[in-house]
Amino acid sequence: MLSLLDYLKGRLAARLPKTLRPRGWQPLSDEAAAALWEAARRGTTPPQAGTFLPPAAPTAAASSPRPAAAAGPSGEQAASPIPVKRSRSGAGFPTALLAGLLLALVAQRLMEPPGRNWQLGITVYAFALAAWGVALIRKQWRLPDIRTAVWEGNADGPIEVRIVPLSVGLVLAFIAFLDFGGNRFTAFNTTIWLLGTFSIVAAFWNPPPWKQWLSTLRRGRWSWTFSWWHLALLAVAAVAVYFRYVHLISVPAEMFSDHAEKLLDIADVLAGKTRIFFPRNTGREAIEMYLVAAIIKYLGTGYSFLSLKLGMVTMGLLALPFIYLLGKELGGKGVGLWATLFAAFAYWPNITARVALRFALYPAFAAPTLYFFVRGLRHGRRNDFLWAGLFLGAGVHGYSPFRLMPLTVGAALLVYWLYEKEGAKRTRAFVGFLLTGLLSFIVFLPLFRYMLANWQMFFYRSATRFGQLERPYPGNPVAIFFSNLAKALIMPFWDDGEIWVHSIPHRPALDWVSGALFALGLVIVIVRLGRRRHWEDAFLLVSIPLLMMPSILSLAFPNENPCLNRTGGAYVVIFIIVGMAADALYQALKRWQPRFGRWAGVALVGLLALVAARANYDLVFHQYADEFRAGAWNTTAIGEVIHGFVALGNNPHSAWVIPYPYWVDTRLVAINAGLFPEIPDTALPPQRIAETQSVPAPKLFILKPEDKQSLDTLQHLYPNAIVRLHTSPLEGKNFIVFFVP
Repeated sequence: MLSLLDYLKGRLAARLPKTLRPRGWQPLSDEAAAALWEAARRGTTPPQAGTFLPPAAPTAAASSPRPAAAAGPSGEQAASPIPVKRSRSGAGFPTALLAGLLLALVAQRLMEPPGRNWQLGITVYAFALAAWGVALIRKQWRLPDIRTAVWEGNADGPIEVRIVPLSVGLVLAFIAFLDFGGNRFTAFNTTIWLLGTFSIVAAFWNPPPWKQWLSTLRRGRWSWTFSWWHLALLAVAAVAVYFRYVHLISVPAEMFSDHAEKLLDIADVLAGKTRIFFPRNTGREAIEMYLVAAIIKYLGTGYSFLSLKLGMVTMGLLALPFIYLLGKELGGKGVGLWATLFAAFAYWPNITARVALRFALYPAFAAPTLYFFVRGLRHGRRNDFLWAGLFLGAGVHGYSPFRLMPLTVGAALLVYWLYEKEGAKRTRAFVGFLLTGLLSFIVFLPLFRYMLANWQMFFYRSATRFGQLERPYPGNPVAIFFSNLAKALIMPFWDDGEIWVHSIPHRPALDWVSGALFALGLVIVIVRLGRRRHWEDAFLLVSIPLLMMPSILSLAFPNENPCLNRTGGAYVVIFIIVGMAADALYQALKRWQPRFGRWAGVALVGLLALVAARANYDLVFHQYADEFRAGAWNTTAIGEVIHGFVALGNNPHSAWVIPYPYWVDTRLVAINAGLFPEIPDTALPPQRIAETQSVPAPKLFILKPEDKQSLDTLQHLYPNAIVRLHTSPLEGKNFIVFFVP
C-alpha cells in the first residue's frame, strides 16, 4: 500500500543522481501522485502499490514535447514536489488567445488591397499582441514547446570513413571533373560522376548501404497500418494536387520572352546538346531544361507552355513533404500537418510554380536541405548530414538564388554552437557540417568545372544585381541593403513587390488568414526563445532573412525587391511558423476540454484553413489570372490563326508576323502555332516585306493595327488581299490578319 511518505521519498529520489537512487526506483506517474495527494487530503486509504504504473520510458524511435519543468541533476525531468489537482476540463477557456487571434485577423485584413490602411492595421496588431501577452501572463495559454530530440550520436557511433570507397569515389570524381571541361554532360562523365558520388556516400553511410539492403531483404515482411492520420495526410495531398494542377492550361494564360529562351535551350537538349550550364539569356542552370525535355519526349506534350508548367509545378509539390517532415521534427505531427495544408493552397508557392520558370526549384531543394541538416544537428545522425549534402549540391543546378543556401546551412551550425554547450555534440555537428559540405561539393562538381572556365558568365546575372556591372547603384549601397531587408521582412504582411508576371503587385505575400497566423507564430517563437532558449527557435528567425537574401542583395535594382521568386526558399520556414500557430490554437482548446476541445480545435483551424483556401483561390484563379492576361501579349491567339492557316495545307514558311516595338515576341507565336523548332521564329522585318513577292500564294501576314506603314506596304504589293481585324476581349490586344489568296 502506497503512503504519503512513499510519495515524498519518490519525489526526493527523482532529484538524486542515478547512483544514489534505491535499486529498482521508477518515477511516480502523475496519475498516482494525484491519487495519493487526494487520499491524503481526504484522509482515505491510499491506493495499492500496483494500482498505478509509472509511465514507460521513451524509446529511441519516439520523442515527446519538451517538459517545461526544471530537470534534475541526472538530466531526467523532475516532477513538481507539490502535486496539483487537475480539473476535469484541464484548463480555462483561452479567451485572450482567441481574442488576440480575432484582432490579428482584423489587422491583417486591413493590410489587404484595395483601400488598405497600414496605420490602423498596426494599431490593431498591437492590441492583438497585448491580448496574447495577457493570455501568457494569466496562464490561459501554455506556450507550445519544441519537440524533444532523442540524441542518437552515441548509438550511431563515431563518424568513421571507409578508405577504399572514399578513395575510389575521389578518383572517379576527379576523372569526371577533368571530362566536364567542355560544358557537356556525356554518358561517360555523368556515369563516372554518379558512381563517384555513390562511392563517397558509401564511405560514410551508417550502416553501409549494402548491409541495410540485405537486412531489409532478409526480413521479407513489411507491415503498414492505415489510420485516420494517414487519411488526413491524403486529404492535404489532394488539396495540394488540386490547387497546383487545376486550370493549369489557362492560368497563367500566356508565355513571355523568358519562356521562349527556355524552350530554345530545351530544344538544344533534345537535339543532343547536353550542356551543364546554358549561357543563353545571361545564363541558366540545367535541371529545368532536362526535366522538361523528358516531359516533352515521354509525355508528348510538345514544345509548349503546358510542358514547362508540368515540370515546375511538379517540382514545387516536392517541397511539401519536407515542410511536413520539418514541421513534425520541430513541433510534432500537428505542426507538420497544418504547415503543409496552408502551404498547399497558398498563393505564393502556387504562382511561382505555375509561371513555369525555375523559381519552384529554390524551395524544392531548400526544404529537404533544411530538414535533413536540422535533423542531423538535433539527433547527431551522420546519414542526415549526407542527405543534406546531396540536396544542397543538387539545388545549385536548379535556380541561381540557391547559391546562397550554404549561408543558411552555416548559420544553422553557428546558432547550434552558440546554444549547445556539450563539447561532444558540438564536435559531432561540425564533422556533420564538413560531411554535408564535401558531398554537396561533389554534386556541384560539373558546375564548378564550368565556373572555373567561365566565371564571368557563371556570375553575370548575380553581378548585375549585387554589383554595378549593368548600372551604378542608385544610392548608398549600405542604405539600400537595409531598406531592402526591411521591405523583404514585411513582405508576408504588406507588399510582395511590383513584378506582375509572378505576383499580384503590391499586396501581402500571404493571405490575410495565413498572415495573422504567421504573426501569432512569430510571437510563439520569439517568446519561447526568450524563455527556454531553444537553438531551433533562433535558427527559424535567422533563416528567414537569409533565405530572402537573393532578393535583398539586389542593390543595383532595388525596385526588384521584394519579389516572390528570389525569396521562395523563405516560405518553407514561414509556413512552418504558420503551422506552429495553428497547432497552438488546437492544443489550447484541447487542454480546455480534452474531448470537446479537441474537435473544437480541429473545427477552428479547419475553418481558418477553409477561409484561407477560398482567399487564395480568388488570388490565383481570378486576380492573378486576370491581371496576367491583361499584361501579357496574346501570342496564343496569333499562333492559333497561323496554325489554322497551316492546317489547311498551306506552307508554314508562308506565314509571318511583322514585328512592332513593344509588341509580341514572334518566337512565341511560332511555338504556339506548333511550328517550333523547325521554324523558330515567325518574324518578317518590315524592310523585307517586298521579298515575299517571290513566295507562292497563299500567304498570311499578322501585324499590329498601329503599324500603318507596314499595312500600306502590304496593300500596295497585294491589292487583292483580304484584310480582317481580329478583335480581342482585352483592350489593346487586337491584331490585323492580312491574307493573300
